Amino acid sequence: MAGIVALLAGLVVPALAIDTPNERITLVGLTGVHVVVYDMSGEGEREGLTRSSLQAELEQRLRLAGLRPLGANEALRSTGRPTLELRLNLARFPEAPQLYVYSVELALRQGIRLMRDRTIESFAITWSDPPQVGTVEPARRLSVIRDAVRAKVNQFITAWQAANPD
Repeated sequence: MAGIVALLAGLVVPALAIDTPNERITLVGLTGVHVVVYDMSGEGEREGLTRSSLQAELEQRLRLAGLRPLGANEALRSTGRPTLELRLNLARFPEAPQLYVYSVELALRQGIRLMRDRTIESFAITWSDPPQVGTVEPARRLSVIRDAVRAKVNQFITAWQAANPD
């Protein structure tokens, strides 16, 4: 069991912002985002969770909600370079081959400017939802992980809609 806990801890990249009113205010006026699905473990790709299929699904969900997906070049030219990042990890647990360990994280990064010195700019997480980490048996792994991704995207859309009620 200690091995599972250690593996789960290693799969999660801590987020610096969470879905609170303080972070939701950074979504006001946002009309589009660039979607990036980070390289997943080879296990995820072998299991049918491809970057391109996940990116297409995220972009479609955003489009249906009224938020425009931006291409890479368009995002670079846009104010704040808003980038919605999906990180997904999937690994078979060596000590329990009947289980997969997974983590799903969604975060929005935007250009920011420091209050104390407005000449200093950076690119930081301004919104995120706590990572979902768990274990799943092989027969249900794809559906459980896709459901977790959908839940994260739905949470972002809910936050964005609350910040932009018009």
